[in-house]
Amino acid sequence: MAIYIFSYELRRPGKDYTSLYTYLKQFTHCHHQTSTWFLDTTQTSLQIRDGAKGHVDANDTVFVGRLSQDWGTLNSDCADWLNNPARRW
Repeated sequence: MAIYIFSYELRRPGKDYTSLYTYLKQFTHCHHQTSTWFLDTTQTSLQIRDGAKGHVDANDTVFVGRLSQDWGTLNSDCADWLNNPARRW
């Protein structure tokens, strides 16, 4: 199990990205910022990325990386979520 950061830039104005959001919501997650999510999952970063491919356009960008417990934030609604003992680092 691990916590991943999933960040994206969606470059097609007006496109309905509902399927991407539905995909991300299947994970135990915290929606950190407009285009950044934290995901708690057993999948790898490549599996998460590959799963997102069908939900974004070819010109959209996606970044997925494993997060360590060495993090810091200011005014984030996800701080309590990340500090929760249920997180599987």
